[in-house]
Amino acid sequence: MSDSMLRILSEADVRAVLDTVSALDLARRTLLDQAAGRSVLSEPAAMLLDARAVGGPRFKFKAAAVGHLAASGIRLLAHPGPTAMHTANYCAVYDHAGYQISGLVSEHWLSRVRTAAFGTVAAQALVVDGPLTVALFGTGGIATEIVPMLAHALDIAELRVTSRRTQSMGAFVETHARSAGCAMRAEPDARKALEGADLVITLTESPSPLVWPGSLGSGAVVCSMGSYNEVDFGVLAECARLIVDDTDFAAEMGDGGAWIAQGHLTRETFERRVDALACEVLSGTKPGRSAPGDRIMALIQGMAIGDVAFAAHALREAQRRDLGRVVTLD
Repeated sequence: MSDSMLRILSEADVRAVLDTVSALDLARRTLLDQAAGRSVLSEPAAMLLDARAVGGPRFKFKAAAVGHLAASGIRLLAHPGPTAMHTANYCAVYDHAGYQISGLVSEHWLSRVRTAAFGTVAAQALVVDGPLTVALFGTGGIATEIVPMLAHALDIAELRVTSRRTQSMGAFVETHARSAGCAMRAEPDARKALEGADLVITLTESPSPLVWPGSLGSGAVVCSMGSYNEVDFGVLAECARLIVDDTDFAAEMGDGGAWIAQGHLTRETFERRVDALACEVLSGTKPGRSAPGDRIMALIQGMAIGDVAFAAHALREAQRRDLGRVVTLD
């Protein structure tokens, strides 16, 4: 494509060029690239703009470079978040060759599938050998994407789904049960969902803990991926290892940010408590667990390198298939 041409991908275009297998592969390659120092985040990792005083929304801008795809990008996000379908959120991608902007990629579904893929790959590197019992908290958009990824990547004996709303639990299980490849059931009682679980994934907007001390069995992994406070601070003391995808972001969002705000930790003590990055575990640079019985906590908040990698990949696949809208810049 000419340097003066820009490809714009809609939600439908992005869905056409990404699937479970390609998303998981892309997440693995990008994490390995990060471990090698070739995928990097901007400093600071995010810039915020609150335009409400002048009639606008709140904005967040996040940039990253992805070495294995020779691309950089900027996420352009408007409140309330990257997966809210009514907001105009895009990732602007620049190819390193020629220093030209190559496209704008819709961020809604892309952000969901990226989050699910990176969470699955991180969990896969930490769990004990299967067959596994998995407890999934949440039935939203990211949970919808993570079920087929978990089924593809892990040996699962049973998948338990729990949510605040019984109706959504039942509908979610009915939708995914046939394709899950394992026994799948709704479990309204969170304590029963956690009982004997080898992997616990929290994907909710809950402002109060769902996982409490004494909930995790020997060798269990809890993968916290929500925006607020899903895991009680006391659970951290029971975990031998704390793994994060990005230390800075994990100290600001989700459980890490909540624990610091609650006064349990300072930012410095939180950073010292982190044992490894998810990319370091995947690459073998640092161990995920030191013993089979280790309880492990993983805080996977998502990184801009993932969105830029997925957007760059989507643009190249779209160009190969002649998808999207191409506009001339001059």
